[in-house]
Amino acid sequence: MNRKFLAALTLGCIGVMACAQPKELKFHEDGSFRIVQFTDTHLDPSTPERHAQAEKTFPRISRIVRTQKPDLIVFTGDVVTGPPAEKMWKRLTDSLDVYGVPYVVVLGNHDSEQNLTRPQLADCVLASKYSLNTKNKAKELADMEIAIKGRDKKPGAALYFLDSHSNSPREDIDGYAWFYDSQVQWMRRKNAAMTASNGGVPVPALAFFHICLLEYIDAWKNRRNPHIGRAAEGECPGAINTGMFAAMVEGRSVMGTFVGHDHDIDYIVVDKGIALGYGRYSGDNTTYNNLRPGARIIDLTEGSRSYITWILEDDGRVVDKVEFSDNKITKRK
Repeated sequence: MNRKFLAALTLGCIGVMACAQPKELKFHEDGSFRIVQFTDTHLDPSTPERHAQAEKTFPRISRIVRTQKPDLIVFTGDVVTGPPAEKMWKRLTDSLDVYGVPYVVVLGNHDSEQNLTRPQLADCVLASKYSLNTKNKAKELADMEIAIKGRDKKPGAALYFLDSHSNSPREDIDGYAWFYDSQVQWMRRKNAAMTASNGGVPVPALAFFHICLLEYIDAWKNRRNPHIGRAAEGECPGAINTGMFAAMVEGRSVMGTFVGHDHDIDYIVVDKGIALGYGRYSGDNTTYNNLRPGARIIDLTEGSRSYITWILEDDGRVVDKVEFSDNKITKRK
């Protein structure tokens, strides 16, 4: 990569970073807060055909954002999956600027397989005043805890955004990478600190990442668990279980995790008091997909260990609307 290209990339991706970031996330006066989860957009400009398919995704994002009026947009990985990636990232962040809605990106396994390093990807994601992402010491996108403030200025809910990494870092272990022990301990510390700051009462929380936990597989197979949705392919979790799910269960705050990665799965299943959910494939025909594209909508209520969620398809159809409450999910009309 030559110096002129690097200079252009730097200007293109971080030229907007001087702008102030959005204010803190807050519940509305009626105690509501809405999240839209897009996943696996697979924006790929590598060929004219794929670029044309990728361009079809932007009107979908626009329709969903404008009709649903979210308070936060979350992209759960495999966002831009073809070169030249930096131009497509700029295309995306420029489009997000129009909506004026805060957003967070967690990377997928394919995002870092393009012509950008992870620090360069972080610069591209942060190239908007509406990005809530931050960098870690390695100058990559950091794992984050974000509180949603209630009307009393105290946290009414918490959101966790985690890097599930890419492929296995070890040649002797096949498959995908896993949460590092440092991340598991970070989750434990953050949960404990948030609970302590709330007078010892766990703050209701959601977690977003790209690759599902190993626990998803057994939870979905266990017919005693209440679950809704479809799995038209097998789950592809990380290769090693390092205890992230246990940390969430023991922390008693996380009430739902939402992932992507597996394009033909959109189910939600409850296990040990946590709803393990997928989003809905949000892209077009740049890669495999057999479900109608759309997004997942999540409505939170301030201070409540409950939420309502559903899949919104491109044509406005609502699919599998459920309420999570009392550690179970119930189908809603």
